[in-house]
Amino acid sequence: MSKELVNLTQQLHNSGSLKVWSLIISFFGDSIVDRGGNIAAGTVQTVLDRLDVSDGAVRTAFSRLANDGWIDREKLGRRSFYQLTQEGKTPFSLAAKQIYSPVIKPQLSGDTWLLGVHQDKTVLDTTAFSNLIELQNRSVLILNPLSSDEVRLHKKGFLCVTGQCKEVPEWVVNQLRPADWPDQVASLQKAFAKLSRKPPQEPLAALASRTLLIHQWRRVLLRYASLPAALKGQSLVLENECRHFVGDLYHKLTTPAESWLDEHGQSRKGSLPAAKINPASRFTAQYLKLNTL
Repeated sequence: MSKELVNLTQQLHNSGSLKVWSLIISFFGDSIVDRGGNIAAGTVQTVLDRLDVSDGAVRTAFSRLANDGWIDREKLGRRSFYQLTQEGKTPFSLAAKQIYSPVIKPQLSGDTWLLGVHQDKTVLDTTAFSNLIELQNRSVLILNPLSSDEVRLHKKGFLCVTGQCKEVPEWVVNQLRPADWPDQVASLQKAFAKLSRKPPQEPLAALASRTLLIHQWRRVLLRYASLPAALKGQSLVLENECRHFVGDLYHKLTTPAESWLDEHGQSRKGSLPAAKINPASRFTAQYLKLNTL
């Protein structure tokens, strides 16, 4: 048993930052969806046992996810099998590129921006707009807007200005980023530092560690809106440092983690099938290429 994993797990439990239902979603998204999506409850429990999550907590989490429509359950005899519904799959799938992208190169492009300002804090149906970013004041930004975007904003009483800018001020970046986001990034690297120096090679410990790593990275990253590099300012430096750290540790853990899933992972049809996309490609340019096909 990895002492570093035990200490890290205890630290996260003590801080109250481990939500079991969310941890299960991270495990499904990272390890199971690309392997057919169906998994035996016993397999999930075996992995979460290594993260000191009790049977009762796992059952409660699965019950919550099923009631919320995120997971389907199938019972065969005394065994239960679970699978993410489309509602459960979609959030992780949409975030996958943001989670697994390689280090992002800062660049200033000739992108066009539409700035809309309203006299009130109007709530917009964001699905009606392309690449819309809501600021914390009464403004919105749209990257490379469609002509219809400006028309719709005008109809809602927005003052609209379209153009290009070569540099985005840090105050704009600060409005888009949670105030404690830099501290969260630093805390993640500090928490996993010992594990990174001595990553477990025992397969089940490696899988549990990888699940915990991607769960914590997902939680930190998705607190920050998915933005183009030009809107991340100096925070992009911090993000890239953490992204490199997470990707490096992820790759150290992946070979033994995948070997455990190959040998012990169980689904409704028996052993888990091979992953559609090699997890070793994550955090590389190859992953981005594979996900644009």
